[in-house]
Amino acid sequence: MGGAATAGAATPTAKAHASVIGGGNASIQELPWLAYLEGETATGAYACSGTVVAPRVILTAGHCVMDVASGEITPAETLAVATGVANLKQIQPANVSRVSQALVYPHFNAAELHGDAGLLILTSPTTSPPIALAGGEDSGLFSAGRKLTIAGWGLKSGNAKEAPAQLQKGTTKLQSAKSCRRRTRHFYPVFAPTLQLCTLSLPSLTTGVCSGDSGGPAIAFDSEGTPIEVGVASLVGAGCSPKLPNVYTRSDLISGWVGRWIAAVEEGGPRPAIRVPKAHKPFLSRSRAKELVRAGLGHDFGRRYTRSVEKRFGCKRRAKAKIKCKVSWYQGGNDYWGTVTVYYAIVGNSVGWFYRYTINWVNNHCYFYSGHRSTCKIHTKRR
Repeated sequence: MGGAATAGAATPTAKAHASVIGGGNASIQELPWLAYLEGETATGAYACSGTVVAPRVILTAGHCVMDVASGEITPAETLAVATGVANLKQIQPANVSRVSQALVYPHFNAAELHGDAGLLILTSPTTSPPIALAGGEDSGLFSAGRKLTIAGWGLKSGNAKEAPAQLQKGTTKLQSAKSCRRRTRHFYPVFAPTLQLCTLSLPSLTTGVCSGDSGGPAIAFDSEGTPIEVGVASLVGAGCSPKLPNVYTRSDLISGWVGRWIAAVEEGGPRPAIRVPKAHKPFLSRSRAKELVRAGLGHDFGRRYTRSVEKRFGCKRRAKAKIKCKVSWYQGGNDYWGTVTVYYAIVGNSVGWFYRYTINWVNNHCYFYSGHRSTCKIHTKRR
């Protein structure tokens, strides 16, 4: 989410790509299983994070492995993985591994980001130790309120121009399924608790992942202090805001599939059947467009929108995945009006929703009742 997928905003808001906001520098000794990967598709180069799960197997996000614009698996020869190093400026040839095969979880739904996981098979083994994945027998690790460590190489804020060279880590908390559904409903209404988990750094709401961290881990610690990966970074909210949940693919969903590939690669076991999921830009319904308009305006205008009255929408379709809405509302003595266009797009190898707008506002009393309309200042904000 390359990075963590985001869902909506001029910066992706439900997109599939994600560095750690509100975190701090981390050493490779603290997180020896972290892996940095770069790839290239027809739409350009991208970067993601991942973890070593076996000497020749790297786990990452599905959108880091599949070109969601074409539905094609990223060619192995365009991929490279760095392990055993925390600062990207210090990468040596010995840290770099080539990739012989890229695989995507066979049930990956690129439009909804369900099953967002992928594997990279290395041409030669890395010396970095693997991290264990939580499976079905580890249900206790998925309890709400559990403290998790998140890590990756990605943007340190939603409007940053460059990602840091140094590996970042932070702490957050696992949320209940009910809380995840409630907190994601405006920007990601297809959250599925059997397939995904979500996190928030309560009560501070200052830490989260962003573009460039996609594929990075959410790490829990068992009763003996052993680190275990419980999630793979998949989706972030508008502008990578840490006030919105981060969504992860559950490791117990994919651990069986990962285990079969580890057995095939490392032990000569049977190779699992390969199925390439279909990718497409999803259809944008009018009702969904209105939800996204509300989410976007609420994010950018805050209480000036969320506490307003007389909200009105008039939406027209511009394309299968694009809708333009005329909007108006009243709040704090001001009348607001303008247009908002919401659309799905494929950016950085992920499907995300985005919006742009022109919103005007003027003091209601001055404009309609003062008798001096020409002197009333009309304000305008664009995105």
